[in-house]
Amino acid sequence: MRQNQHKPLSRWNVIVTTSNNDHFRIDSQSLKMLDLQVAHRFSSAVAALDYIAYNTTDLVITDIELNDMDVHAFIAEVNALARMDAAPVVVFSEQSSRDFVLDVIAAGCSGFVIRPYSLETLKNHLQTIVQMEQLSEIEDRLIAEAEDKMARGDYDGAIEDLGEVVSGDSEQAEDYFKRGNQYLVEHKFAKAIVAFKKAIKLNSLFIKAYTGIADAYKLKGDMDSYKVYLQKAADEYARLDDFIEVRRIFSRILKCDANAPNPYNTLGINLRKEGKYQQALEAYKQALNLDPNDENIHYNVAKSYYFANEIDKTKHCLEQALSINPEFQEARDFYRKVAGHDWDPDGKSMIQKQTH
Repeated sequence: MRQNQHKPLSRWNVIVTTSNNDHFRIDSQSLKMLDLQVAHRFSSAVAALDYIAYNTTDLVITDIELNDMDVHAFIAEVNALARMDAAPVVVFSEQSSRDFVLDVIAAGCSGFVIRPYSLETLKNHLQTIVQMEQLSEIEDRLIAEAEDKMARGDYDGAIEDLGEVVSGDSEQAEDYFKRGNQYLVEHKFAKAIVAFKKAIKLNSLFIKAYTGIADAYKLKGDMDSYKVYLQKAADEYARLDDFIEVRRIFSRILKCDANAPNPYNTLGINLRKEGKYQQALEAYKQALNLDPNDENIHYNVAKSYYFANEIDKTKHCLEQALSINPEFQEARDFYRKVAGHDWDPDGKSMIQKQTH
């Protein structure tokens, strides 16, 4: 379901999902006044998802009133269907509480319009959507050219083009994430959504470029560089919290380096350094899902719990780390600090560390 960023609005394939006839009448008339024609209307979220799975869809307008699915689940399913090339989803809602909007953002919406809305407000939201879709136009072209060069065996040319996509922009996505968080604090929800979507768009571009560069280096026979760029792609997927893709790429990395750093562990370390202990903890938990027998990750989880002043959980995680590796001196020292005595392995079942 790849979108055509160059089509004029009048040719966009727009669908509306709502079980409320009055809302559909108002929304379709408003969209028509802005040169957007509704191609299909669905009362059933399941039917809408089935359509999106098999038809190019440029924009999804969804009401919060659906017959067979919660709107948050519907948004998440739209994004899951198409992954990085998902059609933008704009929510029209009479409900605008902070928790509701946060859940909508977490599900992956691209815009949020509060009912009743003015035509000017709707126009501004749609213009923002168009701008976001055009954000990566040049980079997308470079990626396409690089893919063509790779198919012709011009690996160096492909690497050069893909390098342009990520050069100088490594901090831009993070800036957008930070801006989005600040907007959340200020209750500027529409701006927060835009900032987060821009960050995700950039992350997606970086992932395409990094995996492309990795593949080019592999074809050249440079396995060290192949591993480096796969690791970069895995780190970006971790930032997007796309566990399935992190696991897939991490498995490829481990085939050429059994000691490669766990992407979620790296993310957790960076978040902890920024003082974001709860977010770091969630990243570490995902890291353990990837590799439950890594004593270093258990140690990092212990540190996160320690900063959160949860001493019992800190001790438990340190015991996990030491059960895997009894010679882990840093964990032994940390355990002595929080427990007031040395760790005693007697009576504890030793977990044998598995090799990859």
